[in-house]
Amino acid sequence: MSKVMNSMKFAQICSVICLLSLPACTNIPNESASTEDVTESSIEHSVGINAKIDAKGQATPIKNNGTLVGFDITPSFPIAPKLGSGFGYTYTASVAVNMIKKTKLAGKIQLDMPRQLPVTVIVKHPAMKASDGTVTTESSWQDVVYFGRPNYVIWNFESESELVSGKWTLSVLEKGTEIVSQSFLVMNAPTKPAKITQVCALDEAKYPRHLVSQYQDCCMNDDASACYQFAWKAVERFKDTVGAILYYGRACEFGDLSGCRRAGQMSEGDSEAKWYNKGCDLRDFDSCIEVDRILPN
Repeated sequence: MSKVMNSMKFAQICSVICLLSLPACTNIPNESASTEDVTESSIEHSVGINAKIDAKGQATPIKNNGTLVGFDITPSFPIAPKLGSGFGYTYTASVAVNMIKKTKLAGKIQLDMPRQLPVTVIVKHPAMKASDGTVTTESSWQDVVYFGRPNYVIWNFESESELVSGKWTLSVLEKGTEIVSQSFLVMNAPTKPAKITQVCALDEAKYPRHLVSQYQDCCMNDDASACYQFAWKAVERFKDTVGAILYYGRACEFGDLSGCRRAGQMSEGDSEAKWYNKGCDLRDFDSCIEVDRILPN
């Protein structure tokens, strides 16, 4: 894992959090001071951070003469875990000052604005097993948030042990308070199933469990509704027209009117008429119209 100094994060939110009192900024390099007119002589001040994520996804390094100067962030879902690749986000931050008036005496106050602040990046991830056998679910490093310029929070995959699938959350904290955070799903995209050429001869490993259950009800229990749902939620979603017609047709064979109609809509020529006629036989008015038939008694 490489620590990318000057972070980026997930979750497109803007958080305004009171982080430190003004006197604490005196030892931090400051911008030129600003003067605010106030109507009291006793004022409490607090400096906070406004932060928002600007982009998140796969991260590609940007280099200038061999020096890393930033990252190109490309939206990606899920994030594919590959050695040498990275992911994360970029965010911008600004200082927010809150002034609480206490008395009504005229006066002025000079505000010292910090240009940067130390922060901690915390990454919560699925269990990783190191070479010494230890298992970790959280990693962290120290970083700096800069005001008025992009900040990056990036995780780079640098070892086989880091290529773990699941939910990853990258957060930035200032003095223990979260100022920005984003979660990612890390996993290899599933392999697209092969085209279906016959019903009830499926490679079940290629489909999600809840869809496999519908497939099994369709093929083992002759459940017309399950056949229709499997055709609609699984086969048609994979843009497999022939396979979808087969399962809509099976639903039709077991009496599902919608299966007949959908099989007809997706078919051509004689096959189209075949499914509409079956639907009409089952007294589906729309199917009868498609083949110019009167609804049977």
